[in-house]
Amino acid sequence: MRPINCPLCEQDQTRQVEQKARHGLTVTTVLCQGCGLVYHNPVIEDQDRLALGLSPRQLHTNEPINPRHQRRVQRRTAYQFDFLHPWVRPDQQGLEVGAGLGLLSSTLQQHGVQMLGVEPDPQQAAYACQQFGLSIITGRFEEIELTGHQFDLILGSHVIEHFPDPLNFLIRVRSLAHPEARLFLETPNILVPKVGPRRVFSIPHNFYFTPLTLSGLLLKAGWQVEKTRTFRRDSFMVMARAVQPQTPILDPHQAALVWQAIHRHRYLYYLKFLFGLRKIPAWQRGWMYHFREY
Repeated sequence: MRPINCPLCEQDQTRQVEQKARHGLTVTTVLCQGCGLVYHNPVIEDQDRLALGLSPRQLHTNEPINPRHQRRVQRRTAYQFDFLHPWVRPDQQGLEVGAGLGLLSSTLQQHGVQMLGVEPDPQQAAYACQQFGLSIITGRFEEIELTGHQFDLILGSHVIEHFPDPLNFLIRVRSLAHPEARLFLETPNILVPKVGPRRVFSIPHNFYFTPLTLSGLLLKAGWQVEKTRTFRRDSFMVMARAVQPQTPILDPHQAALVWQAIHRHRYLYYLKFLFGLRKIPAWQRGWMYHFREY
């Protein structure tokens, strides 16, 4: 575990949100009072997770690859492709970081995109290769060699929150991008979490974004958000284009909004029976995954 300053505003002015012992690690979650970014400090690095003896998949869900898991990923993939398809062109070169079971890469490959995936979990990487014939590199994105590659479309679904240094992740994918490249990200929205209060802050995730804090971090790395889709609960998606790195303008009120949202969720989750409703497919489609775009 390694102490850090906020990667967005580069300050160390934080307020503790939560501290718990999990799997033998003391996890301290803080809110940056300068910009509203929420993160573990110290951040949890891969060697800390490896010491627990669990694979990335086991640590995150501890759920085997089964039909129920596949259906859930298929639903997410459908939402993602609905958002992505205006930017998809035949003969593009695509890279998916954290390819998982390979459903999103497979969908894009069916539309003519030449996909390369990176996946740290050997079981999921093998599944993606065997089921869909995808080209998957098994390993950590920070450690693999991609010199000489340039991509038109780069994707990271529920990936950026895992990195101990998300800014360096965004800078690296920027170095792999064509001048007109697009970057797609989806990540949980700390303003409207889906899971219960006891599960919001976890060992697999180091960072907890709002659309505004993620947009600021992207701009620092040379990506400008073109479109955002937010769901009533769960997550948000962004599509960003490659630009020159810029200094983001930070909202001084963001920290207070995030603090209020976290504490509001701690009682609304039970008061509004979200723990039961979020598992009902009809409610998910009709309410939870109702979205707005801007």
